[in-house]
Amino acid sequence: MIQTLGGTPVKEKSLAEYAKELDVARLKTQADVLDFAAGLEKGAVNAYLGIIPAFSDRQWAKLAGQLATDEREHFTVLTQALGRTLPAPLGFGA
Repeated sequence: MIQTLGGTPVKEKSLAEYAKELDVARLKTQADVLDFAAGLEKGAVNAYLGIIPAFSDRQWAKLAGQLATDEREHFTVLTQALGRTLPAPLGFGA
């Protein structure tokens, strides 16, 4: 899809490269893993929301919005599992 839109996909890395880049060795407890995952989900929400204005095709913008919603649900579950308070509904994309 990226190529269809005129872009170049990033090169796939090995699992070891991803593990090193993400510093997964620091994940020692369940809370560490949940916190790490919540951070990834929050980043995904913001990335999807941030790209919406760049789409001239409304269907791509709609898809990005749907994906952001899905990632927000993941973030919500992880945040609740950590016993944290959820941010305000409009606390994303800023």
